[in-house]
Amino acid sequence: MPTRPLLVVPGLFSSELYDERLGFIWGRLRQLYFGPPLATLEGVRGRPLGILRGIPLIFGMTYDLLGALERALIEGGGYRLGETLHYFVYDWRLRVLDLGVELAAEIRRLAEAAGSDIDVLGLSNGGPVIRAAFAADRSLPVQRVVTSGGAHAGALETLACLNAGFQFAPLGRRVTPEQFAACPGGLDSIPPPAAARFWPEDSSLDLYDVETWRRLRLSVFRRHPDDPTWTRVLAERLAGVRTLYETLAGAAAPRRLICICGTGLPTQVRVVVEKGRAVLPGEGRMNGLPKEALDPDGDGAITVPAASDWRGSEPEVVRIGVTRHRDMVRTRPAFDAILTALR
Repeated sequence: MPTRPLLVVPGLFSSELYDERLGFIWGRLRQLYFGPPLATLEGVRGRPLGILRGIPLIFGMTYDLLGALERALIEGGGYRLGETLHYFVYDWRLRVLDLGVELAAEIRRLAEAAGSDIDVLGLSNGGPVIRAAFAADRSLPVQRVVTSGGAHAGALETLACLNAGFQFAPLGRRVTPEQFAACPGGLDSIPPPAAARFWPEDSSLDLYDVETWRRLRLSVFRRHPDDPTWTRVLAERLAGVRTLYETLAGAAAPRRLICICGTGLPTQVRVVVEKGRAVLPGEGRMNGLPKEALDPDGDGAITVPAASDWRGSEPEVVRIGVTRHRDMVRTRPAFDAILTALR
């Protein structure tokens, strides 16, 4: 049986979003194909309703998100839901720094209720949220932090989604660049300034300068190259991400940090510029990119260095072979690595 309670911090899209007037914004089969936008320039609607263990599909099938992991933690780790196994339910559209403050308060609440320190498990983008909690509260009652595929130093995959949008299901709706960019935290997992590089090298390009986005017609500027509102919003978002990484650099180090990292897949680490446009094909479509723009040691979306980058800490790095980034939270090798790290 586990000796400490465990708080799981899921990644993006792992919480239901519900609005009293609009209904579900995210979390049901319908939202894979229809439904209101995740966000607009007018703001975000709705609130997090609960954890998404999976999205029901047709013929009784389910698109798994957290269900298999939960079963592994209960059956293989001896955790008890609501007693020693808890989830941080949050609105993944919001700023990581704000979510970190909420998470720090939840950690303290659980630790007080348990009368002991707790362990925390971060999945994908849940990793930076945990780090933000340690920036907000430097003496959290946490014995051990485990991350699996944690985006501690961001990923160009985020930029690829911001650039072209994302389609969750075949023939399904596409979440547009405008929707991603309208989310207050939509840019929070792009690479930090020091790692935001281009190929070929071009000293005039700076990913944290909105004029670079306009020049390369990145994201919303593909359709709105001269829109003053989007220019202002993206400039504000980029300034916010710069502040985010400056804050994370000062986060306290956990007493023990285990980073489970995916390996074996080429992962884009530089923005390729061809004919004045950015080339960001996205996970699994790296053929044709110059080798200088790739790191062979990654999970297709996040590299091993990025998945274990927590300044001031000495993480234990565990490597597992994967076929794509989502394997980090949905496959037996990932579950085994997580359970071993929590023992």
